[in-house]
Amino acid sequence: MHSKISKYSVEFFNQQEFHSLKREIFTNNLYYFKTKNPTPFIIDAGAYVGISTLYFKQLYLNSQILAFEPNPFAIEKLKNNMFNNGIKNVDIKNSAVWTSEEIKEMYIDDTGQQRFSVASFSKNGWNGEVKSRAIKVKTEKLDKYLNQNTDLLKLDVEGSEQQILKNIVKYFDNIKNIILEYHPVNNQDVDKIIKILSKKYSVEIFDEGEKIDNKIPRDKLLTIKAIYKH
Repeated sequence: MHSKISKYSVEFFNQQEFHSLKREIFTNNLYYFKTKNPTPFIIDAGAYVGISTLYFKQLYLNSQILAFEPNPFAIEKLKNNMFNNGIKNVDIKNSAVWTSEEIKEMYIDDTGQQRFSVASFSKNGWNGEVKSRAIKVKTEKLDKYLNQNTDLLKLDVEGSEQQILKNIVKYFDNIKNIILEYHPVNNQDVDKIIKILSKKYSVEIFDEGEKIDNKIPRDKLLTIKAIYKH
């Protein structure tokens, strides 16, 4: 399938999924961040078919982007979406971000609807609603990429965000902005994630594009934005 987002032509799998991602990223601007760096370094962990990557390129044309996508089906569309739109300075890694470097089972949609954005290390998806099958993927640690100024680390890793954050705390002084998708799975807690981030960052929580100022829901997909304080 093909469609347009802004000036970009985009290949995708599932129309409902595409419109949901388009609304979140381009309409609600959930991945917007500020930087004075004319050539910001951005890590897009969980780039999927590249809608977030295209958004970052629209935001900062001269950005240098490191895009991680482990799903072998999605990475082909990610590469096509960069090539077909003439996007430069995007280094694509066919691997998942994790706390160790190994070959690991990842579960992808097996319903026939190709909703591959919910690929997860948790069987049947982080929300328990997606019938899935296992594939083997390569994992990488972020350590070797964070020994430099990083203007944005974006994490959309389907329930692995808390483990990854704990693993990179020592690099927080190098990361100016973190934007992550929080998934309410059993092995993590939004309060613990906020506590980890609050040591170095000012933290904002968003529910479907709306900033939360009061009680934080514990059972919903949330976007967490963290801006370095020092």
